[in-house]
Amino acid sequence: MKYIRQWEKEWDEFYAGARDIIWHPSESVVRFIDSTIKKKGKKVERILDIGCGNGRHIAYLAKEGFHACGIDISQKSLDIAANWLSEIMADTAPDMGAVPELKKGCVTAIPYPDEYFDAVICFGVLDHLFFDDIETAIAEIDRVLKPEGLVFLCLRSTRDTDCGRGDEVENNTFMINGNVEEGLPQHFFDVAEIKDMLIDFSLKYIECEERLYGDFLSYIYSRWVIAAEKASMIQI
Repeated sequence: MKYIRQWEKEWDEFYAGARDIIWHPSESVVRFIDSTIKKKGKKVERILDIGCGNGRHIAYLAKEGFHACGIDISQKSLDIAANWLSEIMADTAPDMGAVPELKKGCVTAIPYPDEYFDAVICFGVLDHLFFDDIETAIAEIDRVLKPEGLVFLCLRSTRDTDCGRGDEVENNTFMINGNVEEGLPQHFFDVAEIKDMLIDFSLKYIECEERLYGDFLSYIYSRWVIAAEKASMIQI
């Protein structure tokens, strides 16, 4: 956890600049909620969004009737989210879910009790951590999930064009230079690493989403989207 507090400043600056902030939910999160929860009839009431940022997934989850909770290391992002969510709650129908709950916190020390959530969303957070913190984060997600609870992860892939660029500080982990996430680490995952990381979970699906752009569509932006389920009981 020695790096987490240091990165609070970088994320505060990211949101203070109000650049590249996305206000709509990711299509992969919407599909996770629709296909893995709603269509399967999964009983889910309370969902945690780790690294909730400006609240784009929190707003979506609340509108869908869930009790949405969000944590983020950046107080600036939480302030933006709180203001936006208050406007949304004031302008929407009363059949929305419970009022969203926002807390300052990080994935390596989630400020909630054991087995508190039915599902956890962690979009683009683990790939900004080092190995030790990734392992701690997965243990924390496991801790706060109820038995048979669901987790959704979105992670940068080793297929990405940026994999290999910058100063390598750990295997497939590079310090970001020259963009809006300057000063942060970027880890790129492969399938074997993901399966090993989620060895105590049951994989529902793992897919790779890619976007091509730049000159002659030569740049590949590649991310894994993963859904997994926590074991219902400890295997002996």
